Amino acid sequence: MVIKLNAMRFFGRSLILSQFFFLAIITPVLAQAAAGDPIIISPRAGEAVQGRVEINGITAMEGFQRAEVEFRYVNDPKNTWFILAETDQNVNPGKIAEWDTSLISDGNYDLRLTVCITGGTCKNTIVPGLRVRNYSPVETPTPPDPVATSNVMVIVETTIPTLTPRPTRPAYESNPAILSPSDLNGSLFRGGVVGIGFFLSFGIYWIVKRSLS
Repeated sequence: MVIKLNAMRFFGRSLILSQFFFLAIITPVLAQAAAGDPIIISPRAGEAVQGRVEINGITAMEGFQRAEVEFRYVNDPKNTWFILAETDQNVNPGKIAEWDTSLISDGNYDLRLTVCITGGTCKNTIVPGLRVRNYSPVETPTPPDPVATSNVMVIVETTIPTLTPRPTRPAYESNPAILSPSDLNGSLFRGGVVGIGFFLSFGIYWIVKRSLS
């Protein structure tokens, strides 16, 4: 009964923690959606991508007409955007498009989602610094949190403590209770003789009993 109660408490705490992390992730997304801007949920800024990559997000806006996804080289002086996909179906949230990164050379790219609504107004959002790494090593599997990353480097001076010498461990005497191989062999031999004698005695007893009956 106690184990069952502990399991129920553990499950309840895990559920609360999972809900907390879900809210921490989804709250900024909902705030951006409330502002009336398109959203790219994945991939994330600075993420390393390979092969076919699903582009997920939110394009459902009042007066939605169409959405398009584009990409460009990071720091492209010509600011040239290449059309990746166009759609007249909105999602809230869901898969917007699929990007086959194997068709382009490895490098760093920006991804842009643009949603056009009635009246000719278009709004967009950009995911910067996506690292396409199909044919080159991936530096890190997960990009650092841009909010937590700071451009200021702090140098901390630390003092290495002096190691305290430890006394030498004394040599231990051999344990007299340890059996030698000869002792083991002798025990096995005596056990075998006793076992054989037992089976012979039982066989003689069974033969005599059968002959008398």
